[in-house]
Amino acid sequence: MPSLGSREPPVEYDTVKLGAFLKNGTNERVITSDDIHILTGWSYNTLLGYNCGIKKFLAWKNVTGSQEFTLPITTKDIESFCLWAGKKHHRINSHNITARTIRKYLSGFKAWHDFHGKTYPALENNRLNLALKASSKVDARGTKMPEKPPIMLNHMVWLANTLVTGSDKDKAILDLAIVAFWGMARMAEITYNVSEGPLDPESSVLTSDVTSLATRIGTNMYLTVRNAKTAEPGSPQKLVVHSQNNMLCPVQAITRRLIEAKGSKTSLFGYYERGVRQHITRSMAVNKIQSVLRSGGFDGLLGHSFRVGGASLRKALGVTETDICILGRWNSKCYKIYLRPYSVRELEDAQAIIRELNDMWEED
Repeated sequence: MPSLGSREPPVEYDTVKLGAFLKNGTNERVITSDDIHILTGWSYNTLLGYNCGIKKFLAWKNVTGSQEFTLPITTKDIESFCLWAGKKHHRINSHNITARTIRKYLSGFKAWHDFHGKTYPALENNRLNLALKASSKVDARGTKMPEKPPIMLNHMVWLANTLVTGSDKDKAILDLAIVAFWGMARMAEITYNVSEGPLDPESSVLTSDVTSLATRIGTNMYLTVRNAKTAEPGSPQKLVVHSQNNMLCPVQAITRRLIEAKGSKTSLFGYYERGVRQHITRSMAVNKIQSVLRSGGFDGLLGHSFRVGGASLRKALGVTETDICILGRWNSKCYKIYLRPYSVRELEDAQAIIRELNDMWEED
């Protein structure tokens, strides 16, 4: 474990889990308070991905017998790693990964060098590009990864009916799921990296990050999201949800969280256990949600399915793609990979569920 300087790192940035990234090659180094400050220029989840890629690179180094080294790595190192890690036409091994993943790892290698103040080699290398292109062709021949499935309204109703009578933790996860669905949020954006203890206000959604606005047709609520994947440094994004007249209302979900927090400046999506604030982590939420959905016969749904589901439902209900991009905080055409077409039957079912939920709310 790397040594720390005069100040402890933010609790969200668990340096133990970033061990490979924090090493200069294979050498341990003292991590100062300035290093920690620079480290927080990346989101914690991004750093975890970078660390994964560096561990893969270190595994390749061990295989080749070049176990000890310091940065910078060479262009030849990168080319050889890509040839080892990528799939080949004549041979596929257990350590092979997709060319797309390799390209992500290369971004991590660049960040690794930047953090340690080393010059990353220029990759204007036709051989490297050809190697990755060839591996991409092998990837394309293989089994195509299934698209992330969408959460649909029937899934949300099952979650609500199951979790609403559960523990305080269950209720917090339910409200999180409702906001993630209607806000088209990534789970990592509105969950926490630790389940207990202090939170870094610069990377956490707190109760103080909620604002509201009354409109002619209801209420809008806005969450300030600072660790959004597509956010520019120092430019937080606003997650927007609108009030609805049913039990899946995201404004009511946020209101319940604020009431539960008892006026404290703390995690928005959390709960108290024996007087101690507990924060909902991504794994905590996803594991519980998947368990509840499986109990209802719904399998294969992922944390990302809420963002996919919220966008797909809006598209099916006739919301313009421009508005979907604004609400989902997309600034490029990548939003299209999140849209799943609704069949005529699926759309009719969704509309029927909305009508039924609204009718039940009016009866209450």
